[in-house]
Amino acid sequence: MKKLALSLLVVSGLFSSAAFADLNYGLEVGVRSQSGDTDAVGGSTDSQTAMQFGIFGIMPISGPWNLRTGLLYTQRPLIEKVGGVENKIDMNYVDIPVNIMYKFEEYAGVYLGVNLAMNMDKKCGAANCTIGDVASPLIPLTVGASFKFAPNLGLNVYFESAGGKVAVTNNHDLKNYRAVGANLLVTFD
Repeated sequence: MKKLALSLLVVSGLFSSAAFADLNYGLEVGVRSQSGDTDAVGGSTDSQTAMQFGIFGIMPISGPWNLRTGLLYTQRPLIEKVGGVENKIDMNYVDIPVNIMYKFEEYAGVYLGVNLAMNMDKKCGAANCTIGDVASPLIPLTVGASFKFAPNLGLNVYFESAGGKVAVTNNHDLKNYRAVGANLLVTFD
C-alpha cells in the first residue's frame, strides 16, 4: 500500500505543476498479450491475455519532443508448464511510464522509454505452487505509438520487454517477460 501511495503522490505532483500548463492527459484501458520464459528443465510457458488501465499525461519538452508518463495498473500473468503440471502465475503491478515521445502531429507520435513497475500482488494457481523473489521494481523497456482517430478518442499500441529474472516459482526462474498491447485512449485536452 505504501508503494501505491508513493506512486500516486509522484504522479499527482507531476500533473498538478503549473509549469505543465500545456499538459495533454486522459484515461487509457486495453488488453495485452503477456509472454515469458522459464529455466525449468523440460518446462515451457504459455502466453496470457491481460488488462492494463490508468491515467496518462503528455508534457511538452521542446518542439515535437514530449515526456509521456502516467499511472497504470498492469497485469502480467503467465502459465508455466513443468513435468505435466500447469501453474497459472498472476503478478499485478502499478506502472509509472517514463517515455520520451516524438509527436509528428498534434494527434500522433511515437515513444521510447521504460516503465517503473512496482509489484502489488502475486499468486500461483496450483496447490503446490510457490512464488517469490518477484522483481520490484521491474523496469521493462517500452516502445510504442499513439494517435487520435477522433477529437477525444485515440489508440496506444506498444511492445514491452523486461529481460532477466522476473520471479521464482517452485525453484524455477521466470524470465524475459514480453508483451504487446493496445489501449483505447480517452483524452481531456
